[in-house]
Amino acid sequence: MSSYPDASDLYERFRQCSDETWLQILVASLQLPEIEGVRMPLFPDPVVQSEIHGHSGEVSLHEAFMFYREIKSYCRYAGRPLNSEMKLLDFGCGWGRILRFFMKDIRPENLFGFDSTSRFLMEARRCNPALGFMQTGVAPPSMVSAGFFDLIVSFSVFSHLDEFIAGLWIAEFHRLLRPGGLAIITTQSRRFIDFCAEQRLRRASGIRLDHAWHEVCADSFTDEARAHARYDAGRFLHATPVRRPHPGAHYGEAIIPRAYIVQKWGHLFRIIEFLDDPTRVPQVLVVLQKVV
Repeated sequence: MSSYPDASDLYERFRQCSDETWLQILVASLQLPEIEGVRMPLFPDPVVQSEIHGHSGEVSLHEAFMFYREIKSYCRYAGRPLNSEMKLLDFGCGWGRILRFFMKDIRPENLFGFDSTSRFLMEARRCNPALGFMQTGVAPPSMVSAGFFDLIVSFSVFSHLDEFIAGLWIAEFHRLLRPGGLAIITTQSRRFIDFCAEQRLRRASGIRLDHAWHEVCADSFTDEARAHARYDAGRFLHATPVRRPHPGAHYGEAIIPRAYIVQKWGHLFRIIEFLDDPTRVPQVLVVLQKVV
């Protein structure tokens, strides 16, 4: 049996796998601690996974795979395909779900995760100790030197941060990336305004909402006309629900229009893509390249 946390065995054994085969291997690792003689990373308790993502296990892995697949595609499109020596940061990494997918593409010593929640990081380090999980504050700076990363990814984080904190982290991404480096993030789409309205209607009709987060959504963007008008005007939309508020004062539900990104972040990044296609990614996918 290979001695984990030396994940170089995992990288060497599976680096030639197709992405689809790798997904099947990671799904199998939910039940099998060792595959083809390689010790696989562990998983947190499903309750912890659900707290972060709203689901766990195979469903959670399939969602992460959607994001992973798009990241690889857009890196190739931008002329910066993944390679073993790239340094990648997952911002808001939680227990390290998304980083796990890159372990066949990038050497483990080049994979890093930032999160502000210490108990999530404890799980990340316990489950996958070979990777570099680091705690950050709610706001930057981080303790990493400028120009260290080639690629920064962030799934379902900029769908929650308020305008002030989001802007600080985007500036920090610019500092952390090498010239021409990519930041690939997600945020909620304009459709989310209508989704929140649907949850209010369901609740008002006496229907029990499926998840606690749906209660949060029902309390968000309650003035639909105003929210749509702000979106059309290129304004940053952020709602802090009164029910079940997150302990962080800057946390809520966020929608960032393309026009806002161009106006406010355009001096730091050029937009390669602003993809709103839920059949590919459940949130809007934004691909940014550092302006040198």
